[in-house]
Amino acid sequence: ASPSNKKQQMLQSLQPCLPTRRLGYEQSRHREVRRAISSRQRWTEERGSLAALASGAAATLHGLRRRSRGNPLRATSNEAIFEKDVSGLQRLQYRPEGWDTWTWKTGLAADAFEINYVASGPVDGTPVVLVHGFGASSYHWRYQVPELAAKGYRVYSLCLLGYGWSPRVVLSYKGEVWAEQINDFMREVVGAPAVLVGNSIGAFASLIAASLDAKLCNGLVLLNAAGRFEERQPGNGPAQKQVGDVVAEAAEQAEPGPIQWFFDQVRRTIAGWAFYSTKLRIQPILQWVYVNAEQVDDDLVTSIRTPADHPDALDTFGEVIQAGRRTEVSVFDALDKIPTNLPVLLIWGMQDPWMRPERAAAIRSECAKRGIGCDYVEVANAGHCPQDDTPVAVNEALLSWLVERKNVALAETV
Repeated sequence: ASPSNKKQQMLQSLQPCLPTRRLGYEQSRHREVRRAISSRQRWTEERGSLAALASGAAATLHGLRRRSRGNPLRATSNEAIFEKDVSGLQRLQYRPEGWDTWTWKTGLAADAFEINYVASGPVDGTPVVLVHGFGASSYHWRYQVPELAAKGYRVYSLCLLGYGWSPRVVLSYKGEVWAEQINDFMREVVGAPAVLVGNSIGAFASLIAASLDAKLCNGLVLLNAAGRFEERQPGNGPAQKQVGDVVAEAAEQAEPGPIQWFFDQVRRTIAGWAFYSTKLRIQPILQWVYVNAEQVDDDLVTSIRTPADHPDALDTFGEVIQAGRRTEVSVFDALDKIPTNLPVLLIWGMQDPWMRPERAAAIRSECAKRGIGCDYVEVANAGHCPQDDTPVAVNEALLSWLVERKNVALAETV
């Protein structure tokens, strides 16, 4: 055969092998590509994990740098984080965005309200619900939350509607509104009867809550309680109405038209003056009702001033300050409705310029008339907000009473 024929015959003999060799090459190439892609994906994922870790570490460092004296115990998103104050006392660390929220569906308005609250302590601990006073928030119990949690209680501190991190809502506020909020909170969030601890208007709202549904309340602690109870005291008539109350009442009762518009404008003017004069004097007012001025620090002032910057704060304030006039029950009416076996503790700051010790004496007297057991603790070096003014004394009194009540309850079951 000629050379050209031999070459052709050789190529024909190799032809069946060429596709196989080509296929093997492509398979090998595909495996290399897949390995490269897989390697790059792993590298990308690892880089993302490292970035997330670095971001989390940076956020943690930022949180630690925020307060040189801080001593965080827990650092999950909405968990209560504790710190030590300048004197070494443990307290709740201020959180500008608040903590957890509970959607309160109520008949007061078409919309539900996102109520802010802080919770801490073992979930199976005895529940204690803390209720703040006028102008304050859940943060006002900053010294009680860590102390109660450390002692094994499941502690909750909520913001009443219109205050703190809860919504600024314009509606007809009264004590019964906040009492229903407290009871719904215990039904839907706490999920069990609790000991109610309230300060000022929060104490009055807690008392009303207990009178509306005593099954939800295992005990009642009132710190410098507000509320109407002068009418039944010897030599005292009904409390004198303030000008703002008279104008607001006239605006509510007037028929729609020019007269109602006029009274409403006067009401808004009075409310605006009260709002801005209070907002500009938050720190001096706190120092007036506190005995220990060092307790009025930047975080406390910020926790009260920040909600006042809300666009609807003025209109909400104008309604909130009418709550006392609108509340349908007095302290004595509420005491009439609570069971005689409900344990009650009064803790009273004796230098309160608003709620004088005589009020504590009146409540004790009325409890005695009804056969309600009422323990009493005087806090000599405290004003209107003893839980924040002298937290050590209040925590000792509160925890001692809680332990005593627990022991009594255990003895009764034996």
